[in-house]
Amino acid sequence: MVHNDAECSVKTRVLTAYGDGILVTPITFGDQILDYCSHAKIEYKNPSTGHVHIFESDSIARTDFNGTDFHVIRGKEILLSSRMRKAERYMVQVMGQAVVNKRKTINVIVNDISMRGISLLIGKDQTINTGDELELSFFKTGVMKRINVKCKVVRLFKVGEYNAAGCVLSGISSDLTLFVAEKKREYNSKLNIKVAG
Repeated sequence: MVHNDAECSVKTRVLTAYGDGILVTPITFGDQILDYCSHAKIEYKNPSTGHVHIFESDSIARTDFNGTDFHVIRGKEILLSSRMRKAERYMVQVMGQAVVNKRKTINVIVNDISMRGISLLIGKDQTINTGDELELSFFKTGVMKRINVKCKVVRLFKVGEYNAAGCVLSGISSDLTLFVAEKKREYNSKLNIKVAG
């Protein structure tokens, strides 16, 4: 990219799709964080296939989630790749509480989570509808750190005998980002387990 009249190259990591673009880790130049860039050449390497896709971005803009900086890259080619649109899901299965439409509180089980969405298991005596807005809170396993997220119900389905809801996240906090990254590390470490014999 050209920044402050100088050509430079930087690296960032794709976290998830975000609106009409992608959310990436902070882009910095030494101690300086990028505020805005109108045009840049982007090279995206798919970590699973190794395939490299090169395109022009329309904009790179700094965005703030609860005091943590990220960047959003926008461009007409960015969301054409289904590989970039899919966010990996990780099993959580912890108890939580959801305030539905700022009116009633229900108990839920957080089943799985990604950088884009979350699925919840709901008791038979609880009701929830597509379009409901939820303020969800749950604790990380083994610690008293509370994770708070806002989401919207987009799908109702069944997991065995349980009612379940698929939700899209309304915002991404730094706590949630760190939690998903932690789950990803746990998942990857399980994949690397070698069984003797």
